[in-house]
Amino acid sequence: MVDNNIVQSLGAGSGIDTKNLVKQLVEIERSAPQQRIDTKRELRETQISDFGKIKSALSTFQASAAALIKPEGLFSKSASFTDSNVIVPTSLDTKVAPGTYKFTVDTLAQSQTLASGEYTSVDDAVGTGTITFNFGAWDGATFNTNGGSPAVPIVIDSSNNSLKGLKEAINDAKMGVTASIVNNGSGYVLSINAQAGLNHQLKIDVDEGATAPENTDSIGLSRFAYDAAIAGFTTQKQIGTDADLTVNGLSVTRSSNTITDLVEGLTLDLLKSAPGETVSITVSDDKTFAKQTTRDFVDAYNALLTELEPVIGFDKENDKRGSLSNDALAKSIVGQMRNIFASGVPGMSENAVFTALTNLGIRTELDGTLTIKDEEFDKAFSDRFEDIQKMLAPAKASSNSGILVNSFGKQTEAGEYDVQITTHPRRGYFTGDQVVAGFPLDSTGKDYSFNLNVNGVATNLITLPADAIYANETELAGAMQSAINGDTHLKEVSTTVTVAFTNGAFVITSGKYGSASKIDVASSTGDAIDDLKLAAGNGVAGVDVAGTINGVAGFGTGQVLLPKLGEKAEGLTMIVSEFADSGTVNFSRGVSGQIDTLINNFLQSNGLISERVTNLTRDVTEATDKEKQLDRRMTAYHERLMSQFIAMESIINGMNGSGDFLDNLFSNLPFTSKNR
Repeated sequence: MVDNNIVQSLGAGSGIDTKNLVKQLVEIERSAPQQRIDTKRELRETQISDFGKIKSALSTFQASAAALIKPEGLFSKSASFTDSNVIVPTSLDTKVAPGTYKFTVDTLAQSQTLASGEYTSVDDAVGTGTITFNFGAWDGATFNTNGGSPAVPIVIDSSNNSLKGLKEAINDAKMGVTASIVNNGSGYVLSINAQAGLNHQLKIDVDEGATAPENTDSIGLSRFAYDAAIAGFTTQKQIGTDADLTVNGLSVTRSSNTITDLVEGLTLDLLKSAPGETVSITVSDDKTFAKQTTRDFVDAYNALLTELEPVIGFDKENDKRGSLSNDALAKSIVGQMRNIFASGVPGMSENAVFTALTNLGIRTELDGTLTIKDEEFDKAFSDRFEDIQKMLAPAKASSNSGILVNSFGKQTEAGEYDVQITTHPRRGYFTGDQVVAGFPLDSTGKDYSFNLNVNGVATNLITLPADAIYANETELAGAMQSAINGDTHLKEVSTTVTVAFTNGAFVITSGKYGSASKIDVASSTGDAIDDLKLAAGNGVAGVDVAGTINGVAGFGTGQVLLPKLGEKAEGLTMIVSEFADSGTVNFSRGVSGQIDTLINNFLQSNGLISERVTNLTRDVTEATDKEKQLDRRMTAYHERLMSQFIAMESIINGMNGSGDFLDNLFSNLPFTSKNR
């Protein structure tokens, strides 16, 4: 009721449109602060959007910088080779040393193939028992066990007692042996294929136990046994052999026709044997690809400038300055990049030939863009390609070949570091007693078995091949090494040992460095103690490397030396050899690495741009809060004006009432009455 009275009273006395007047006065009062709020909020929202554009442009440019960092960018190789159907290179990575490699393939590797007799059906029973696959090499009728490939037993019982069941059991064992059933036209034959190679041939033993039939030549699982010394039901169709070839005149053998470990980084497929035919493969640096990758980097930088100009410079499309033209952070992005291009690369050795882009014929123009002087550019790649690689890509160098810089971290600062080795790394080892047995050594009737603890891992019982004749100590040491490294427990943890005969005793040495490296003999048979002199006992533990980097003690584990956390060299991983003493290590990120690091500083989730956007977002929130405050202030101002105008109308109404009273009074007074 009061509100209605107020509304009705507005303008009732004065005749003024009070409501509209109050509205206009409030709008006038609000106009200036509202404009300031809107202008600031609009600017901040535009700046947030433009920082998003900067992040997108930087990400695109960073991809071009990353292309130079990756080995494929500047270290790619190309290969030309003799047109041949004998050998073909199938893979070429950046580790291949440039040069010409000459190959001759004398024989191909092939797998041993065995075949059973015929069966009328794949469901025919084959007998029960245990069939054991032994791996090694046949030398006539003598089988030499491959110590690196333990025997695999397979149980055949009522659940898989069929030709098909035997095939599936062999394949399910996943031991590198493939079984298949072939219909030869008159029956079904089980074909067994071993892995290719001389030392992957098979000797198949069968134990039928109490179920063995009387006539094992015609029935029972024993029909699948294979022994080259005894003609049986299972016959050999193809012998297993190694590939014999030469590389640059050096004779080598491999168990596979796909070769990955002959030339580092080069994978070869041997297609056929061709004694006397030489295939040449020439590997060279792919400078054409490297040049194009570098040109792409320059083009990407110029494209980045084009993207940033409307944001941090002058926006020609809208004929105004960009929203971030006065923003110090945004303006610093291009400035810091230009500084990288113009300055020398930190961390490069003093004798570095190329230290800045200008050495490649890459110039900075007045507008900030980069241009390539083709003649200088091509000559640099032709004459100084290795120097270009060191300048553009991250580079690691050491004055001591025994101190290898393996990796670096994001926090590693470019620079030169003095490394002093105070404790050399060592591997754990076990030394047996003096061997008195003469050679050749005949193991017939002997049991050379023992258990080891290698780096804290207990082995199975390790047994050397029985009934073997070892010509000398070196041959016996090799057999011991193969048998130990073939242990399944050691294989599970990728642990190996080396065995050597030194100063009249067998020495077993761990492949691992450091205090966790140790070899103990847990137990031995009498023959191993008597002939090999491997009595149970503890070995000598290894030693962790220790040293300083720029005078500050680092952290050593095994043969890996790491700088102390918080030091400039933090993140460098150095692998130290047993005899390295000191050296100077250089690390530089190269031009591309510096650009990549700079962009990461801007783009990472807690980076500079993210922090700036957070502050801008806070400004937008504050503008909204100020607008709410302005709303409350204007509401109060509106109510105050309304109250004032209500009071005015009340006064005017009172005055109007007094005027009417006086008019009536004057009308009734003598001498003033209109009726007189």
